[in-house]
Amino acid sequence: MVATVGAVWNAKANNPYYRIRELTLPALTSTGLQRFKFHTTFLPHVAGQLLVRTQGQERDTTITAGGLIEFESGVESELVNKSDQELRLTVTEFK
Repeated sequence: MVATVGAVWNAKANNPYYRIRELTLPALTSTGLQRFKFHTTFLPHVAGQLLVRTQGQERDTTITAGGLIEFESGVESELVNKSDQELRLTVTEFK
């Protein structure tokens, strides 16, 4: 699947200990490759379909509103919205 990078990140809180952002991922777009420096959790606002690409692996994931997606620190990953609707997620990163 080929998706264009179209993610929009909006900072909500940022300090030396944690960061909270909102991710808006339009239909059929990607976050591009991201390196998570800290433990990172994605909290979806709506249900949808994501393709998660991590270190040479691809995993289709059905997300539900309120269901968590977690990554350990140091992981490189790309999230691709396979849905035909916009996805919004709250992203928290903790040291």
